Amino acid sequence: MHRIIVGMDASRSAADALGWATALARRVGAAVTALNTVENPRGRVTPEVVEGLLVERRAALADWIAQAGIDEGAVEPTLRVGDPREVLVSQADEDADLLVLGRSGAAGEPGFLHLGSVVEQAAHHGSTPLAVVPQGWTTPPERIVVGVDGSAESSAAIEWVRSLAALEPSVVAVQVVEPYLEWTPTVSPDNWRRDVESDIESWCAPLSDAGISVIPVAQRALLPASGILGVATAGAADLVVVGT
Repeated sequence: MHRIIVGMDASRSAADALGWATALARRVGAAVTALNTVENPRGRVTPEVVEGLLVERRAALADWIAQAGIDEGAVEPTLRVGDPREVLVSQADEDADLLVLGRSGAAGEPGFLHLGSVVEQAAHHGSTPLAVVPQGWTTPPERIVVGVDGSAESSAAIEWVRSLAALEPSVVAVQVVEPYLEWTPTVSPDNWRRDVESDIESWCAPLSDAGISVIPVAQRALLPASGILGVATAGAADLVVVGT
């Protein structure tokens, strides 16, 4: 992992996202960019007015970083002109290994997915791995839950977790299935849980090969999201990773 881009504004969520990203960057040797945007002014304005807005915003960005408790040299403050939903996604796709956003920003309340509009845009349209950091969370991940199902997207999620090997994380890999038999003894060759956990171990071989501890967990009769979140909550996970 070489570069992490963080969407930065005046919100507490953004400050926590920056804290989380810089803590992770220190452990994996990545650079951090704190990116803010200024939307194009509406109506006819002079170049001097536009430059004045940019000067004010650069000063504000420096203040936001300082208020987040981040050392000046730990991040690269960057300002771009445009819609933040478009700029953050395009900049991350071009120049980052991870885009980090707070759950909701300074623009207002979360949207219909209980997330800010920038997060929704990045989740739907970005191709860079996306981390959504809840408010109040600033420590790098050590206990990770990853959802797996054998798909290409699941393999990509596993490979991304592998990039965090420097953290020496413990990983729980979860698959939620509808078993072909309701119940069979553990010793039976038809035991669904044993078969699923065997598949999980096979899919997660890249993690084991990297020295990352993996616990396979097979769930049934649940929505996949419910199963993954249930395991994450029960195990006090620091991070949930899923493919798109």
